[in-house]
Amino acid sequence: MIQPSPCVPPRARRASLVGVEVLVLDSNPCFRAIIERLLSAAHVHVTCATDAAEAVRLADRKFFSVALIDLDTPVPDEGIEAIRLVKQASPTSMVIATTRRRSYEDAVAAVRAGAIDLIRKAPESLAYLNDRVRDAAGRSLGRRKVDSVLADVHGVHEELLHRFMEAERGAIDSADRAAGRDPLYTAHLGELRVLVIDEVGELAGAMLDAAPNGLDLEHATSGGEGLDRCSSGAFHYVMIGEAVSDLPVMTIARAIRDQHPETVVLTFTGPAAHGKVELVGSSGTRVVVKPFTDAQQLLARLGDLADAWRAKARERRYTQAFREKHYNFLRRYAELQTKIEHAIHEGPC
Repeated sequence: MIQPSPCVPPRARRASLVGVEVLVLDSNPCFRAIIERLLSAAHVHVTCATDAAEAVRLADRKFFSVALIDLDTPVPDEGIEAIRLVKQASPTSMVIATTRRRSYEDAVAAVRAGAIDLIRKAPESLAYLNDRVRDAAGRSLGRRKVDSVLADVHGVHEELLHRFMEAERGAIDSADRAAGRDPLYTAHLGELRVLVIDEVGELAGAMLDAAPNGLDLEHATSGGEGLDRCSSGAFHYVMIGEAVSDLPVMTIARAIRDQHPETVVLTFTGPAAHGKVELVGSSGTRVVVKPFTDAQQLLARLGDLADAWRAKARERRYTQAFREKHYNFLRRYAELQTKIEHAIHEGPC
């Protein structure tokens, strides 16, 4: 059998095991009774199961510090899969496998499945089994406490970074005010460049006729022309008509977003009774105007569109400035967060 891990001394945490839960998966009622008697002296509560499905259901509903799993319940070698399933249901539970036979192959398979030990069912092994179960229970409790602390540390680090970035935003805004700039309007409506890709040109014409002063609007009559215009200069907004026939609309939209991530891409059908305008995002599309029956409906949203772009531009400015100023801090922060997440998932020795 596999010897106890040297990083956890035997009997190290016995004083704290009152009320600890142990799951026993074994089809032999005599063995289950022996385990219950063996652990009762330490006030450990034992719950028994006779098949893997029942054991997994129990592990889903309640946390067990230790799971004692027979490799031959309900049939020979079935316990290997049971170990995997119980570890999936409760990763911080310590699993100890039991068997009636001596087999190096069984020990390797059990450990690979997630067990920390394989113990032979024999009278001379009962004392060692008792020690291993109680010691593993202490390790499991310790790991859960460490995981809880690490989760708190992870949360505090996230909050610290958020507050740090907010303070930096305030410093940038203060610098803008000191220089006579309004931090809320880093981009003005007169700077708002809009490209309409539409073969018909009805929407572009209506927008040009009714648009407020300062709106820089261009019209492309095909998807290819629209992509060429985007390659030669960035636009704040690109509106793509669903009737464009030379290229699929979403192909055009993805190409523009890949080339200019800051550009807001909209698709539209109409203006017509069944018309609509959708915003193209990284995770799909979202309707912003429906029904879309008149160009004025879109023009009425220009103020909102301008404000949204300003907010997006301001956030990009904050992020870029923060990264440039605190690059080394962010690199170390990311490394530390990775270590914390690894420790939470892998657990201490």
